[in-house]
Amino acid sequence: MKKRILAVLLVLWVAFIFSMSSQNSTTSKNTSGGTIRAVLSIVPQFENQPEEVQDEVVDNLQYIARKSAHFLGYMMLGILVMSLLLQYDNLQHKALKSFIICVLYAISDEIHQLFVPGRAGQVKDVMIDSSGAILGIFIVLIIYIMRREPWKTDNK
Repeated sequence: MKKRILAVLLVLWVAFIFSMSSQNSTTSKNTSGGTIRAVLSIVPQFENQPEEVQDEVVDNLQYIARKSAHFLGYMMLGILVMSLLLQYDNLQHKALKSFIICVLYAISDEIHQLFVPGRAGQVKDVMIDSSGAILGIFIVLIIYIMRREPWKTDNK
């Protein structure tokens, strides 16, 4: 049952990444801009600033927000892939296989973006995606190790 749930979550997450990559440049910019504005709405005095100041702040944060979304999206992908592969006892090199799956998906995602109006496939995005995947895989491994071998205390 756990395998099926993880597999469904993984498919849904891959579909989410694909749908975000399918947005044209204007829609994508508006999506990230809206997210930035929502986050900044909790900052005191942001909404009291003139519209042109707010727009400039949002524009200045676009790059970091978009790259952070790449990193976090693929961190989640790494978590889901690694969690699923850990469910298979007879599978060797699970972390390496998880990483390869994530990198191949990142490459395919950037190729996909070459065909979306106003978007471009970028090697640096694959690197950011891969870094996020490594962190996600590492997080799962740490939790897995801690759960399998509880810390032993020597009571001598």
